[in-house]
Amino acid sequence: MKNQQIYENIKKYAAELSEAGYIDSGYIGVSADEGLYITTPDAEFADLKEEQVAFVTEKGIEEIDGNFRAAAVLLLCALKSKKKASAAAIVDSESILAFSKRRKTLPPVLDDMSQVVGVSVRAALKNTAVEVVAALSGLRNACFLPDAGALVTGRTLAEVYTATLVLDKAVTCYLLTEKKGGTKKLGVVSAYIEHIGYSLKYSKKNQASQKAAEEGKEVELAEQPSAIVTDELMKVAEEIKAAGVRLVKENLVQGTWGNIAVRLNDKEMLATPSALDYEMLKPEQMAIVDMQTLEWKGSNKPTSEKGIHAKLLLAHPESNATVHTHPFYGSMLAAMATPLAVPEKYRDILGDVVPVSKFAPPGTPWLVKNATEAIGDAPCCFLAHHGVIVRGKDLDDAFVICRALEDACRDYLTSDDDAAATAESAAPAGAAAPAEEPAAIEAEGKDTAEE
Repeated sequence: MKNQQIYENIKKYAAELSEAGYIDSGYIGVSADEGLYITTPDAEFADLKEEQVAFVTEKGIEEIDGNFRAAAVLLLCALKSKKKASAAAIVDSESILAFSKRRKTLPPVLDDMSQVVGVSVRAALKNTAVEVVAALSGLRNACFLPDAGALVTGRTLAEVYTATLVLDKAVTCYLLTEKKGGTKKLGVVSAYIEHIGYSLKYSKKNQASQKAAEEGKEVELAEQPSAIVTDELMKVAEEIKAAGVRLVKENLVQGTWGNIAVRLNDKEMLATPSALDYEMLKPEQMAIVDMQTLEWKGSNKPTSEKGIHAKLLLAHPESNATVHTHPFYGSMLAAMATPLAVPEKYRDILGDVVPVSKFAPPGTPWLVKNATEAIGDAPCCFLAHHGVIVRGKDLDDAFVICRALEDACRDYLTSDDDAAATAESAAPAGAAAPAEEPAAIEAEGKDTAEE
């Protein structure tokens, strides 16, 4: 193997993609050493062997043939067209493969899709390099391959993995909600702002650390001295770290999205830092935040959603933990932007109705206002096009609510009973109405957000 580090990285993410069901007959490639490291057609993704990663150059690509050559050409050309990308994969989860057969554009239904995947996901007209590059043009990091899944690019393999998770969630959202009335699409302007903000600011620090890790370099994430200076604070910080890892493992968040806060006293809370991967995050990097002023101290600045956490903890003295997630099924209800009538078996935990807030960009005062108004006295709330916010008496209680909500959303979306549907008519007084979006990208036919 010409580059052992790259092989180890490909092996790691191949196993993770395979275990989650995102890749079966696809390919994974990394651009390096003036060529492409690419998995071979006989690759066993669950336990990739060294000989199942080949190194090809543009000149040497003529020496391979068939589907392997076609895949190598697509990955090479895709990476050349996306100047900042160094990794790509052809993925074929059940949902992605099903949508690729429609040969349609996927509109932006969730803000995390707009951020990491693109303002929409086009379908290449043919599985050729020219058509794939055309489909990837503009603010897009992925495209569908007719009848063959999707091609996903990223600055690192970690970003390719996250983008694949988010794409699969968005596609499944689109397909599952069709029989329930469909999703409400994110506005064109909002989608563009989300993508640009993610690319230029939000993801910058995390991608730098991920790239360093994939190159085998030491990763230093702390920006200034830690505020975790007592054993008591360290205990809470370790509990938050463990909760963050659990969110990732249960697919309640993807990548660096989602955040957690725990009340320390009547004035302060301990919160997760902004834009750091939960696996790489260290307990001492949590931030202490004043819940009234939002001033903070610690090694890393706190989550941009600190305002929501602070408002909820101040308004509900009985709650000591708040968790913001981007759950697989819960995000689909958030994309529908409609309250959910809770199935009877979950009502003891969730109440009768899960409300939904009006849409607002993440990390803004408008989202804080909309979320705190919508949730009222409910234990949880959908954030339109964004995710879920949950409050509990402690972290364990908050996780019980997160799990019950995800199960309730799954039961609703996978049931054939439309009578137990969403609950606009059953929404309690004060619950927000479904979000009203500006003009959105059309799903049918052509993409109206062309540059």
